[in-house]
Amino acid sequence: MEKPPTPVSKSSTPTLPGGPGGSSKPPAPPALHLPNPSPFALARNADPFNAAASPYSRPNMMAFDGHPHTRAPVASTNGLNIPGGKPAYSFHMNGDGQLQPVPFPPDALMGPGIPRAARQINTLGHGEVVCAVTISNPTKYVYTGGKGCVKVWDISQPQAKAPVSQLDCLQRDNYIRSVKLLPDARTLIVGGEASNLSIWDLATPTPRIKAELTSSAPACYALAISPDSKVCFSCCSDGNIAVWDLHNQALVRQFQGHTDGASCIDISADGTRLWTGGLDNTVRSWDLREGRQLHQHDFSSQIFSLGYCPTGEWLAVGMENSNVEVLHTHKPDKYQLHLHESCVLSLRFAACGKWFVSTGKDNLLNAWRTPYGASIFQSKESSSVLSCDISADDKYIVTGSGDKKATVYEVIY
Repeated sequence: MEKPPTPVSKSSTPTLPGGPGGSSKPPAPPALHLPNPSPFALARNADPFNAAASPYSRPNMMAFDGHPHTRAPVASTNGLNIPGGKPAYSFHMNGDGQLQPVPFPPDALMGPGIPRAARQINTLGHGEVVCAVTISNPTKYVYTGGKGCVKVWDISQPQAKAPVSQLDCLQRDNYIRSVKLLPDARTLIVGGEASNLSIWDLATPTPRIKAELTSSAPACYALAISPDSKVCFSCCSDGNIAVWDLHNQALVRQFQGHTDGASCIDISADGTRLWTGGLDNTVRSWDLREGRQLHQHDFSSQIFSLGYCPTGEWLAVGMENSNVEVLHTHKPDKYQLHLHESCVLSLRFAACGKWFVSTGKDNLLNAWRTPYGASIFQSKESSSVLSCDISADDKYIVTGSGDKKATVYEVIY
């Protein structure tokens, strides 16, 4: 499952504290040869998520009751009625790669911190495809990223149907792929199908751009912020992971290893480890103290989304072939989950670590139990669900979709 960590980071001055130095400039990005159709194909004036899903295959559905003790059966998403039991959708992968259906424990869908359902409570009419969303902490504002602008919504006023502000960026005609708030909620970082990241000051009466960071890559697909708010990591379309010093507003390093676009990213709660997924069918982990790649995990499909469990040990990966895989970060232990029917476009863990959500081109929002993937609840939206976030108190979920709106859910316990 793992390969020796051969690639290393390249650094340009100034360097991060404790990291290796170097004066060589990052290499120019190679020409993009992105698969088409793909939500990661660069398209300045086209909806990047509007292509037909690629064909995919999966193991045959099996007659199996994974919920012998729980309160409700889980319906098959493909309309199959299999006599003698519900179809298995969660499989454990043993050391030799064999898939075995998972019998869920009696408390799979019960207990403190495990939701019972989610209820739609608001719709935010952004007006363009919503490729990125994030929720403030404490829960008050939702930020939706579409084509050339971020709209800010006050969801503490449930009757409000208009955004409280609009942040124009990325030349107004490029899709935004990621929006991230710093922990103090006073700064927003925006990246997308342009070479620059926009840093917004939200503490002023009217939000304003206080800096722009320019990369050598033509697009940024995902962002992560260090817990101390000092560093921003951007997943670049050339495969590099750019490391930005937010105080000095400078590029300080590039992690190199992905051989195609880097599509998704997450960081450990202690800020020492980074996880990235790529269109090269790999997930890579990086040691941020030593500035080097730790592990490479190979998959049979492009990686479109991932999330690292806040309580550690488990990494969930959303794939182009419709699977979600949950792997142990330091043991050969893996689950494969089969409820999505098309590519898995976003994924997010709850802060408690006990559950996570994934969304897909099949219009589905799925909530799963960590790590074995018992289905907690499912919501069918009216278009591809491209992005999601969970509030810091695990009480709300926001999704962004291809029908030009975001949906706010209240999590029911």
